Amino acid sequence: MDFWNRSSKHHQLVEPQPKRISTPAGQRLSVILENGDAMKTRDANRASVRKSVLGAKFADTPQESGQSASNSSGYSFSVWSDGEKFSALRNHKQIAKRGGWKRLVIIGLIVILCVIALAVGLAVGLKKKSSDNPLTADSHSPATKPKDPSSPSSPSSPSSPSSPAALSPSSLPENFPVGSYSFVTFLDTVQTNCTSDAAAWTCYPYTEYNTSPSKSLGTFNWEITGSSGDYRISSSENPFSIEFTSEELELLDKGEDAERYRFQFSQTRTVSPSKGLTGDGAAVECAFEGTSLQASLYTKMERSYPDTAAGDPTGNPSSPVWPFAVRIEQSVGGGESIPSCYKLSDGAPGDAISEGFEAQEAGQLCSCLYKNWRTPSP
Repeated sequence: MDFWNRSSKHHQLVEPQPKRISTPAGQRLSVILENGDAMKTRDANRASVRKSVLGAKFADTPQESGQSASNSSGYSFSVWSDGEKFSALRNHKQIAKRGGWKRLVIIGLIVILCVIALAVGLAVGLKKKSSDNPLTADSHSPATKPKDPSSPSSPSSPSSPSSPAALSPSSLPENFPVGSYSFVTFLDTVQTNCTSDAAAWTCYPYTEYNTSPSKSLGTFNWEITGSSGDYRISSSENPFSIEFTSEELELLDKGEDAERYRFQFSQTRTVSPSKGLTGDGAAVECAFEGTSLQASLYTKMERSYPDTAAGDPTGNPSSPVWPFAVRIEQSVGGGESIPSCYKLSDGAPGDAISEGFEAQEAGQLCSCLYKNWRTPSP
């Protein structure tokens, strides 16, 4: 009894608190062994940490629920697993803010590149549109400057018809010499020996080459028809008042350098004297009967006139220019009634003029010589 009584006087023995294991795994296990609120506590601590904005708090470890600071065992522990730590770091505002700046920079670069591409494309498009529109092209550019419709070189100018196709010795038509041609020549020589009054004989354009190469130009327009062995030539409009039809062409020196077609015929040539032949100043005309026209149309010899690069006029040809040398001459010998001159009355022949003229010998010539080359002389 005493034994039991003595025993009853003593306080009931209390079992010691279970030791905490200091290792991280032991710490987690001790949490699990606590009362049923341990799991709730861990969830609450996790949520509170995620909401924290202070970076320094990441190192602090929350205590278990109901445990005071005085009863702390001195050990610190984390309720997070390693994966949970990385998740918190990723969700922290500071880290998110850095990622946001990167995204903003990337978006900004994309926007800048789009603006640059748009500006370049717009500039190229406007430049192309401007170059395609002649009204907005550079007015100083010779390629885009509008032509003056009054300019002689303008194809639309009514005063300057398009020039006929040019011929060259290396590009002759298959049926050469058949066709219409302009024979551009200069007045080379004038002789007035057939008459006692030199003013009675004149030659168009009244200026010799040695006086003025540009003012000595004269153009004959003739047409050649027929076929080989039977070519014929006729005149068309020209300032020389020389008219003829279907004169026969003769081929001379065939195959040689001086090869040429030649024709000759005689007619009465009417001339308006360069000055009055009467005391009363009446208009006068003189007729030179039996004037010969002879021409040589070369087929190999080169021509040298007109030289437009040297400033010679073109001669305004109405047909392709004969591509070779040509020699044309009008001539007449002296004799009785050479010339026969008369006054004009209302444009018609009137009283004959007999005074002031003496007949010249037949060997004394009056002539007009036209060529389109200077040397050598054939």
